[in-house]
Amino acid sequence: MKKIAFTLITASALALTACHTGEVKVSSTGKPYELFVVAPTALWQGPAGDTARAIFADEVEMINQPEPRFTVYSVPPASYRETVSRHRNILILKTGSQYPKADMTASYDVNSAPQLEVTVTAPSADSMAAFLNTYRSELVKLYEIAERDRFVARAEKYRDAEIDELIREKFDFKMSIPRGYRVRLDTTNFLWISYELPLASVGFTIYTYPADTSAARNAAAGNIIAARNAAVMQVPGPSDGSYMTTSTAVMPDQKKLTVNGREWNQVRGFWDVAGDFMGGPFINYTTYEPERHRMLAIDGYVYSPSPNNNVPMRDYVRQVEAIFMTIRIPE
Repeated sequence: MKKIAFTLITASALALTACHTGEVKVSSTGKPYELFVVAPTALWQGPAGDTARAIFADEVEMINQPEPRFTVYSVPPASYRETVSRHRNILILKTGSQYPKADMTASYDVNSAPQLEVTVTAPSADSMAAFLNTYRSELVKLYEIAERDRFVARAEKYRDAEIDELIREKFDFKMSIPRGYRVRLDTTNFLWISYELPLASVGFTIYTYPADTSAARNAAAGNIIAARNAAVMQVPGPSDGSYMTTSTAVMPDQKKLTVNGREWNQVRGFWDVAGDFMGGPFINYTTYEPERHRMLAIDGYVYSPSPNNNVPMRDYVRQVEAIFMTIRIPE
């Protein structure tokens, strides 16, 4: 077994060990963003379990219905091998005097593939609870990145070659759109594609608009929203004359991020349909292309009105984020 160890946080001895045997594994079980926690009942019902539940059941931000970051299940150690050893996401909690300090290891594809199995050890329940609380963000990020990378891999493996080529020819960049998406509207400097389900819709609009100065790199959210509204009004609503727009009920959230070496402005918010009753979350990614004197915007949205849908809205939103990670813009 090949082991790769590295320090996640320099302020601690938080070591992550990636285990890859090279063997062909059986397919992992479970749905995206499900997590099985393996812990003794007393530990799970105490402060360590309370902390773990608070971390992973924390509500997803910027979606219009309350949903946890992960759907969490727990089993005692005796049930681990027979019930969940092949699950895609596993968290194992262990305490005892044999562990001199709290620590964590992450192993990949141990009993199935793709799979992430994280083991947290600590000398006591209280020290484990403190450790989990201190490194809550890093722990969540491990699982979120694992899930994102899985979808990115699927998107690139099962990409729609025709839509990929249309995007390349029209906008001069690459983006892996999975099969099932369809082109809904193709006009000058604008493209709308979507994946329609009986109870949900996931879509992207891609558009460009002129930008003559490098100041566009620091585009304010208000400018991005104004450009967004001008573009997405081409997406029709269900009734005559209705169209997509940006909701004014909640202030959009903006931040900068770098993906594949390029700086983007990310704006999260909610969309409405002017003249009708529809809405949901959107994520807008806008970047300045000085060589083309333009702004390029990729706007992903989700419509999922039923909270009892088999697929949580968070999964659709994260699907939008994962597809965005497949973008490659030539320099």
